[in-house]
Amino acid sequence: MQNNISAAALCSELEQKLIECQINETTLERYRNVLAEFTVFAGNNSYSQSLGVDFLIARYQERGGFVSTDEHSRKEETYFRCMRMLAEYYNFGIIHRRSDFLGEIIWPEPFRQCTERFFETVIKEGLSYSYVTRSRMIIHDLLLFLDARGIHAPDQIGVQDNDEFVKSFYGLSPKGIATKLCTLRRYYRYLYLQEYINIPLGERLPKASIQGRMAFPTVWGMDEIEKIKDSADRISPSGKRGYAMVMLASRLGLRIGDIRNLKLQDIDWNKKQISMVQHKTKKALLLPLPEDVGWAVIDYLKNGRPITESTNVFVRHKPPYDAFPINSTLNHIFSSVMVRAGLPAEKNTNVGWHTFRRSLATNLLQNNVEMNVISEILGHSDHDVAGKYYVQLDLENMKKCALEVEVADYVRKNI
Repeated sequence: MQNNISAAALCSELEQKLIECQINETTLERYRNVLAEFTVFAGNNSYSQSLGVDFLIARYQERGGFVSTDEHSRKEETYFRCMRMLAEYYNFGIIHRRSDFLGEIIWPEPFRQCTERFFETVIKEGLSYSYVTRSRMIIHDLLLFLDARGIHAPDQIGVQDNDEFVKSFYGLSPKGIATKLCTLRRYYRYLYLQEYINIPLGERLPKASIQGRMAFPTVWGMDEIEKIKDSADRISPSGKRGYAMVMLASRLGLRIGDIRNLKLQDIDWNKKQISMVQHKTKKALLLPLPEDVGWAVIDYLKNGRPITESTNVFVRHKPPYDAFPINSTLNHIFSSVMVRAGLPAEKNTNVGWHTFRRSLATNLLQNNVEMNVISEILGHSDHDVAGKYYVQLDLENMKKCALEVEVADYVRKNI
């Protein structure tokens, strides 16, 4: 893009670009409102990223400061995303939408080799798809920030540049800040060890303190889980799909990623077993298939699943009826199940598909199942994981969570 362009002209060009990208009309209208406000704020001035920052600060101050958890957070996020797109369009002449991160990102040439090699290393280490995708977005934001400061090569990054980028995290949640710092630390350490930079910037990053980490996680008891199952829609095709997923999550403790990727060939109906390689740990997992779970899956396959060539058990119910995207969390299915059960998530409560897994682990422990057996059932690569992350309730709370579960003899024999 040209370096000297009025803010009004740039906003007009970005709006046209958004129209060409055919983004959702509601989203487009929100971005239009922000661009219109920024045009008035900028007046006849030429665009600069510092002017955009001043605009954001002014708007946040009008709303009482930076907020990350209350009802205003969505609107604030719209302001931030819109101004970030404006900066991207100003610097590169293109805009990145969320879907762009599912494919290849063209890194600026001086950073291309080191960044691509960094992600090759990360992928070889076996880190998850979601981690890699999230890291790409964080490093993408870093390079945009550095470009705005006139830094176009790794060896030009200084401690002050590093500090200023960290300051831009202001207003994010503690967990969000910790995620960004973790990615930056790994990236900087790689650059330093491979001699792309001369300063160990990774060691200069602050430590992230996540307050409330030891709060009791949400765990459902027998009554709540049975209520979720009993209230599930077993008539409509999508209802049958949701019910089968709930059964796999609550009875076997499968991660939603493994349910999403479950293949037809993973189920041995004769032996009544599920055999798969877990997406997260890459570890093989063999579990018995309880009758109630098996019949729920069969009902979906026979009476709910559309005709499709996909080898996945669960597919989308809209053409072309293929598998869910690899980064889909299927929260829309979970939400519909919870609405029918009358168990809406309370504000600031971390409830999702993983709650079934956590509940199963806690209830197994309450039923005097040994920790290493629980780890085998959940498919952990480390037997300590169950104790650290899934069973964090005191004894009084655990007494409320009695859930009958099946523990196959072969699990105990193979430990």
